[in-house]
Amino acid sequence: MDTFRFFPLLVVAFVLGAVAYKLLVLKVVVPEGFTTLLYRQGRFVRALTPGAHRVLRQGHGTQQVDMRQRYLTVPGQDVLSQEQVGLKVSLAVRFAVAEPEPALHRVQNFTEALYLAVQLALREEVGRHPLEELAAGRVDLGQRMRERVAGEVRAFGLSVEAVEVKDVMLPADLRRAFAESLKAKKEAQAMLEKARGESAALRNLANAARLMEEHPSLLELRMLQTLGSASTTPGNTFVLGVGPELTSLGRRRPARGSTPGPPSEGDEPEST
Repeated sequence: MDTFRFFPLLVVAFVLGAVAYKLLVLKVVVPEGFTTLLYRQGRFVRALTPGAHRVLRQGHGTQQVDMRQRYLTVPGQDVLSQEQVGLKVSLAVRFAVAEPEPALHRVQNFTEALYLAVQLALREEVGRHPLEELAAGRVDLGQRMRERVAGEVRAFGLSVEAVEVKDVMLPADLRRAFAESLKAKKEAQAMLEKARGESAALRNLANAARLMEEHPSLLELRMLQTLGSASTTPGNTFVLGVGPELTSLGRRRPARGSTPGPPSEGDEPEST
């Protein structure tokens, strides 16, 4: 009987307690990939990792920081090369917030601070190299800039993963000059390769002529080989002019099993 009498009071107390809890306790849910900074009376207390957290509502505040990788695009920047030639360079920077506390407390806007650091580093690095090296890609501009910028922005909690050069735009007259220079180089290389091929062919012909001069029988073998390869096509007629060398050679080599005949009047007998 007494329990039923106090039951409404218990319900009211429970409701009042729930309302007081809601008013006094703040539930903070931090999603994955983010970090939340907790403040009390405007002063930083601690960083809240992903998950659910409960803190006193009175005097406390929070600010969420995105810790995921992000990209910063730096469009065409007018810079001067070592020869004081103007060109435009565009970049893409991949970075992330490594330490949220200095990223929010040391600079007003860490993205703008990174943008300015990249601009200054680009102007200095491009001014150190001649235009020909930059246009030909012989300078790893992205790696040099990443090393320089990463050291500067580490002070306010940023981590620069990579700096990629998207485009190097030259003035129109320089583009034409580079195109003509490249065309001339390609033509010179083609002429050089042609000359090398002709020299190799002449060397092979000279070697073949030397062998035939030292071994005259190679000429007869070559002629027979040519006749054999050409005789595979029917309907062809071949007219051969046989010189006195081959005629006398044929006369001095009788067929196997036959008796050698007397020499002709024009042939002199061989000396013994």
